[in-house]
Amino acid sequence: MQSVVRVFVLASPSGAPHPGPEFTVEASTHDGLLEAVHAELAARSQRMRAVSHTPTGLLAYVEDRP
Repeated sequence: MQSVVRVFVLASPSGAPHPGPEFTVEASTHDGLLEAVHAELAARSQRMRAVSHTPTGLLAYVEDRP
């Protein structure tokens, strides 16, 4: 299965999230999709704070690592 991941970056605890670049992940299971999202975000120096399913794919809220 394949899923588009829409990303929103949490700028600060009090600030509104801003959109980040979308990407696509592919895996044979739902758990595999989540692992692929974690791996991609780690490669981008980001940490996933929350992820949810939407009718059009996955929605991830992330924060940048220093």
